[in-house]
Amino acid sequence: AVVSTQSTGELECVQEKAELLQEKLSSLEQRHADQSRELEVFRNTRTDLEERFTDKWRTLEEEKEQTDRELAKYRALLEEERSSALEVRGQLETEVRELQLQLAAQRQQLSNQTSVMYELQDVLSGIQQRQHERSHVCSIQ
Repeated sequence: AVVSTQSTGELECVQEKAELLQEKLSSLEQRHADQSRELEVFRNTRTDLEERFTDKWRTLEEEKEQTDRELAKYRALLEEERSSALEVRGQLETEVRELQLQLAAQRQQLSNQTSVMYELQDVLSGIQQRQHERSHVCSIQ
């Protein structure tokens, strides 16, 4: 009877340990299940973030490419305008030089005509002076 009491005590002790281990195992299984769910949520969140990042990156790349194309187009237009402006400037400078040459020629011509006019006035004055003197001499006689 002493042996069976001792065996019963040991059996109860083993059963208590088994129950504690079972509770610990259940707790560990629950923690494992919770962590597995958290891991799945994390993976899904990570996948979602990666997809959003990738989408955002693609959008930014497309916007950059579009901006680069527009910038290249505007640079080409600007270069055309610059080239056209330089061409017009060259034409205007040529026209200005031609007009300056014409003006100088006209000034020279005007100067020559003025000189001729003064010479003619001098000649006319001389003629008038002589006519006046002749008429004066004629009237005295």
